[in-house]
Amino acid sequence: MTPKASSALDGALAAADAGDPTEIYPGTVHGFTMSDTSAFSPSGLQRHWDRLLPLLGRALAAG
Repeated sequence: MTPKASSALDGALAAADAGDPTEIYPGTVHGFTMSDTSAFSPSGLQRHWDRLLPLLGRALAAG
């Protein structure tokens, strides 16, 4: 996804009041959460869970 596409997605999400924007994890590539690949990033995985769990908590509490 290009930065322009990410920005467009964030704009659409904001316009729809659909929640949190996209996030770019510097120093990672697609698949960085999968520990059995060369893309794996332990720090990226930790940041992913640190951000994902509160997001899910908010989304599920609102439903």
